[in-house]
Amino acid sequence: MQLARWRTPIAWFAVPLGLVLIGSGLFLENTDQWRLHLLVGLWLLSLLPRASFAQRMPAVARSLSRLALVCCLGFAAVALQLTREQVTQAAHTRERVTALRQTVPQPNDQTALRPGDRTALGSGRVWPVASEPVTRGLILDRNDVVLASNQDGRRVYPNPDLGHIVGFQSRLYGVSGIEASFDEALAGANTLAPTALLEARLLGTTPPATAGANVHLTLDSSLQRAAQAALGERPGAVVLLDTQTGAILAMANYPRFDPNQLVLAAQASQADVDALQSTWSALTSRGDSPLLNRAAQGRYPPGSVIKTLTAAAALDAGVLSGPEARVTCPNRLTTENGAPPVRNAVEDLKRRTGNPSDLLRVYAFSCNTAFAQIGLALGADRFGDYATRFGLGYADAAAGVADLRELPADVGSIAGSAAFLQRPVALADTAFGQGQALVTPLDMARMAAVIANEGKLMRPYIVQEVRSGDQAQYTAQPEVIRQAISPQSARAMRTVMQRSVEIGYAKPVALPGVNIGAKTGTAEAPSRAPHAWFVAFAPVEQPRFAIAVIAERGGEGSRAALPVARTVLAAAFGVQP
Repeated sequence: MQLARWRTPIAWFAVPLGLVLIGSGLFLENTDQWRLHLLVGLWLLSLLPRASFAQRMPAVARSLSRLALVCCLGFAAVALQLTREQVTQAAHTRERVTALRQTVPQPNDQTALRPGDRTALGSGRVWPVASEPVTRGLILDRNDVVLASNQDGRRVYPNPDLGHIVGFQSRLYGVSGIEASFDEALAGANTLAPTALLEARLLGTTPPATAGANVHLTLDSSLQRAAQAALGERPGAVVLLDTQTGAILAMANYPRFDPNQLVLAAQASQADVDALQSTWSALTSRGDSPLLNRAAQGRYPPGSVIKTLTAAAALDAGVLSGPEARVTCPNRLTTENGAPPVRNAVEDLKRRTGNPSDLLRVYAFSCNTAFAQIGLALGADRFGDYATRFGLGYADAAAGVADLRELPADVGSIAGSAAFLQRPVALADTAFGQGQALVTPLDMARMAAVIANEGKLMRPYIVQEVRSGDQAQYTAQPEVIRQAISPQSARAMRTVMQRSVEIGYAKPVALPGVNIGAKTGTAEAPSRAPHAWFVAFAPVEQPRFAIAVIAERGGEGSRAALPVARTVLAAAFGVQP
């Protein structure tokens, strides 16, 4: 009872003492001393309301009031910390910021915004790397081959041809590729204890040292090297997929860029900065777009490989009863009055296909007039619907989100608008590979994978796992986006594509002991040489791989793109090409 009588007077005496402690602490430069003043001062200030709770309130109300008091004290602590940083310790804060700007380039520096400009710093300036509390995680392939690591305070990329995928971490130009999309995991943002991170943010201190998570890709380095070597220095792209899961096993591009050239050394001189800026300026000003990931972002007319979609749609919709369904292959096909007739690339192609022929032969020898007829029989709405099922939309529609999530990717389109396909001549042209269709190599690899995987369109992915120590933060799971066509239609198309290799233009892709289904393509381009395409899957009996190759301005697909695919498939099956 004696103690209860003195509780309120003691609390009133504690209030000014707490205010003095907090007020004096605001002017202390030592962070630890400030913390002590803040905590003790807030505790003293809490005595008065706590004494009031004890005397006047029932138990339930007293408990709720104490909870409210804790929240208020927390907000007060944050407000006081901000006041200290921005008012009483503003000069000290400015000194810290100035010191930081002297160690690393800031976003508002000329060097960070305009790679062609010279920095305001003197030519003899040294650019040291600021101390990092986190060791950035590794990027590895599916077999734990290191694709990005750390050496002497800088990021290192052992395979310089993977810049489009792995990306880069540059002190001047930020991050790209996997380095960007998984930046938080690689930087260890998910490995810091929440309390440690909160404390660092509130008090302006450095978080405790930790290691970033490792990112494991689905890429197979041996297949990636095979794809890079096969493509060589020919502009184009190669995509190799796991047909059952959608995992990307190889994604090669040319032109390529070396991400190591965009990374500054641990102790970088002004000459190093100038050299990096010059490299960046040269890359961004080149006319062949070396920074573009052609495999996922390059949009090309599909040429005859789109006949795969047309045939699959016709089989699935019942327009054609099966692979041996009757189809004619005339030399010319008039689609509407006044429009140029559809022609075949080879005159008198019916000598090879027969006339009437069947789906097997007109596909194997790529008869344009046959597929123009099939497209017209499907009709614009039905053809457009099947294109959507395969992942192709319309260019004038609201831009959709690409199914590939880990890297920047474009969404292919079957036409500029749905209205375009309403004209018979436009529908006929699109059905055999011209018109307004624009697709990526990844789109065409997925199209082949749909045929190989019982008609299922899988979501493509390139990150298999994110792991911190023994704990997996993320593990990819194969995802079916939709059933594009029925399993029966897919199996019928496998027969059609296999026949193309047995008797048609795709015959040179054959490998010993491996049954392959494939389609060549030649995509006409205005006033320039056509693009060469090739799509395939293998083995036909139990498909494991789907591939798409484009060789820009390569001419015929059977000559420029087919040999690249054959080399990559040979590497995948471990046979001699």
